[in-house]
Amino acid sequence: MKNLLKIIVFTWILFCSSILFAQNYRNAKAYINDFGKNELFVKESLMEYSKSIIDFTPDSRVNTTLERIYLKLEDINENLLRNDRGVDGDMTLRDAFIRLNNKTIELLKNKSLKLNDYQLQSGLDYSEIFKNFAHKELEISKYYAEILAYETAKKEFGLKHKIIIRSFNKRNVFEYNAYQNLIFYKINVLDDKLVQLLKYRDTDKVMECINFMSGIAQESLVKTDLLKDDYEDQSMVEANIEFVNYIIQQNETLLPLFQKYVTVYEDFQKIKKQFLESNTPIKVEDYNAEVRRYNEIKNTFFDALYVNQVKKSDLIKRWYITNSQFLKNNIEFEDLYEKFTNVD
Repeated sequence: MKNLLKIIVFTWILFCSSILFAQNYRNAKAYINDFGKNELFVKESLMEYSKSIIDFTPDSRVNTTLERIYLKLEDINENLLRNDRGVDGDMTLRDAFIRLNNKTIELLKNKSLKLNDYQLQSGLDYSEIFKNFAHKELEISKYYAEILAYETAKKEFGLKHKIIIRSFNKRNVFEYNAYQNLIFYKINVLDDKLVQLLKYRDTDKVMECINFMSGIAQESLVKTDLLKDDYEDQSMVEANIEFVNYIIQQNETLLPLFQKYVTVYEDFQKIKKQFLESNTPIKVEDYNAEVRRYNEIKNTFFDALYVNQVKKSDLIKRWYITNSQFLKNNIEFEDLYEKFTNVD
């Protein structure tokens, strides 16, 4: 939910134009400045709000706020369609903004960018898991392409009416953060699936999951490397690399312990059956020795799994802190929207 709301906040900060009134503008400059004033107003009012979103806010409050936001966006579109007359009949800027708002509303309602439902996703088949991964990545790409389309429309509108409008034509902080979050999300979904599988004794299924995780881990390291030059602040890159490498090490450590545990369990079941059925006489002391051996190996594995989960939980908490701090440190958008145009 937090990652989705970050995108919502970004959209509001940059593009909300909720208080345009029906009027006959004297010129394009007056019309453009209304957009600029509204963007600046929303930026100032939502900057503090965005900081509360990326902190640990109760889900009930977040859901209430989420609904209020998309209802507000729907009202904005309705007001623009009813009242905005553009400049000399030119409503391309208005229409571009409405298209962006509609895309935002769509994403809010279908939750396609939700990036914290690890447990729900991990219960699916791998085909569905990877289908969802691809869908989320595509939606992120399409959404930010829509944002750039709006920026292009804004620039073209300004050029047409001989006003240079400040526009944003590179990867913004929330797009960058969304891709970093998606890397973290994919690993966590598969890791949640692995942890559930480790509670049982199906070596083939565990190996299958680890193999999928290895592929995602390598993909994640490549994608993280591609993102590393986008921002001087490298904290998210470093946090993701640390987490991916921890997962790789986790699997390398736990797999042999798990395999040994399963092998000893299967052997012990055979010995136990023989002992109970007395088909093949086994001395009590020999049986007890096998019991101790089995318990020792089982406890070694589950103790290692517990310690690993504790360390990983701490790492995940630190990752969320890094994620929050990254946004707080980079949310100013380089003061790009201090003024909407180059004209006072």
